[in-house]
Amino acid sequence: MKLPIGVLALVFATGLVPAVVAQEAEKKEEPAKDAAAAPAKAPETAPAAEEKPAAPAAAPAAETTPATEAKPTAVPAAEAPKKALSPSALALQPLADSYKKAYEDMQAWITAVDAKTSPANDSVMKLQAEVVANGDATTKAKLAGDNAKVKELTKQNKQLMSALEAAKKTAATAAGPVAKEASDRVKQYGAASDQALTELKAKTK
Repeated sequence: MKLPIGVLALVFATGLVPAVVAQEAEKKEEPAKDAAAAPAKAPETAPAAEEKPAAPAAAPAAETTPATEAKPTAVPAAEAPKKALSPSALALQPLADSYKKAYEDMQAWITAVDAKTSPANDSVMKLQAEVVANGDATTKAKLAGDNAKVKELTKQNKQLMSALEAAKKTAATAAGPVAKEASDRVKQYGAASDQALTELKAKTK
C-alpha cells in the first residue's frame, strides 16, 4: 500500500516507521486469516434428476374363451303313423280329388287367359295415356297462340283415338270367349263332382 508523502515525512520525523509498518502488515494478514478461517463452501450439488414415472404394467393377455361347444342337434321325433281312415271317410276321397283337380285346372286356364289377353289390354292402356298427353299439349299450344302446333296435335289426336278404338275391339275379342269357356268348365267340373258323389252314394248303401 502506498502512503502519502506527508504521512511518510511525519512517520520518519517521529520515528514511528516500524510501528506503522507493523500495523500495515497486520491489516494485510487479517483478510488472509479470515479467508482461511471461513469454512469452505461445499460445491452445490446438481439437482437430482427427476424421477421418470414408471412404465405402466403390461395389461394381462385377454383370456381366450374356449370354442363354443357344438350343441347336439335335436333328433326330430318320429312322426306317429297316421290313423287309417274309416271306410266311410275313405269313400269321400274321390270327391275331394275331383275338387282338387278342378282347382288346379282352373289355375292353369287363368294363366293361359292372361297370356292371351294381356297384349291387347296393354295396348289400350298405352294409347289412353298418349291421348291424355296429347290433350294437355293441345291445351298449352292454344294458350300460347301456336295455331300450327294446335293443328298438328289435333291431327295426331284423331289418329290416336282411332288406334285406341281398334285396340279396345281387339281386347274385347280376346276376352269374349272367356265367359263362355268359364261356364263350360264349371259344367265339366260339376259333372266330375257329381260322378264322384254318385259313386259315394253307391258305396254307402
